[in-house]
Amino acid sequence: MTYTGRTLGVGLMKGKPFAFYLLCSRSFPRRRAIVRENAVYIENLTETDNPYISYPVVRLLSEYAVVTNGLQTDFIAQALEWESPKKALIHVLDALDYERDAYSTPRIAGIVGRNGKGWLGFAGKDEFWVRELELREGKAFATATYNLGFTELEFPAFESAEELARKALELPLEKKVLTIGVLWKDRWELQASNR
Repeated sequence: MTYTGRTLGVGLMKGKPFAFYLLCSRSFPRRRAIVRENAVYIENLTETDNPYISYPVVRLLSEYAVVTNGLQTDFIAQALEWESPKKALIHVLDALDYERDAYSTPRIAGIVGRNGKGWLGFAGKDEFWVRELELREGKAFATATYNLGFTELEFPAFESAEELARKALELPLEKKVLTIGVLWKDRWELQASNR
């Protein structure tokens, strides 16, 4: 099994756009996802002065769902009010850059539109990219903070955000802590699954 840290992806299942977030952690495994209306927050349960391990992880808008591994979630959601998803990712990720922690943790971000379009972005110490994606049935385009790069995953069928969160938790990755599933079904459906 591979350690990827934080992993996120955007995809299409039975014609419905979806996004997922999988938090794996070696240093801070005591965390939980808290759903509040149209947003999800990662809350740390271990005493620390590390500013990067509690953050907004999902923000739902009328047209888009934003999923990231840090405070860029809200900045991207705000930027979507006046610019395209691709430009929102480029501007916010370029401005914030990678996290200034001991690991130079990359910032990753995904946007999925209810129209079936998807975008992913990555801002690392030595790598930066943003991609506009044509989503494909039964698959998810994914990236992670470590050891994954940009890849396409086969995704087993699911009917709900709850099932999606469970399927994401079954991905063969190390040190899994929690997952979040987001699915468009006439409205955004949202489910967090704490291990």
